[in-house]
Amino acid sequence: MGIAPDAANHKVTTQSRLPSGMKWLQTADVPIGTSTITVRHDGATKTTLTNNARKGAYHWEARFQGVHKKITVNGVPQRARTRTVDGVTYTYATPTVRAGATAVVRVAG
Repeated sequence: MGIAPDAANHKVTTQSRLPSGMKWLQTADVPIGTSTITVRHDGATKTTLTNNARKGAYHWEARFQGVHKKITVNGVPQRARTRTVDGVTYTYATPTVRAGATAVVRVAG
């Protein structure tokens, strides 16, 4: 699923690893520390993260392979930022997802 939790720092990183042809995949109640998250990847261009905790927030790094011109968080355009990890370039956003909230990150172009 491409989920890398960092419970001690209240962070989580995601990147879709769905094979081509698979439209979407969701996993629920992924444990991080004392709470859980739910992650859904829609292809390689949209990821949804729900913080199932009753309190606290997670800093989420939503990564998408390649250089994309546009990225949105909950439909709001963000500055497209890139980084290279282990020789692979990603476009990413870093929203904070509060307890009980859901965030959606999408790339285009």
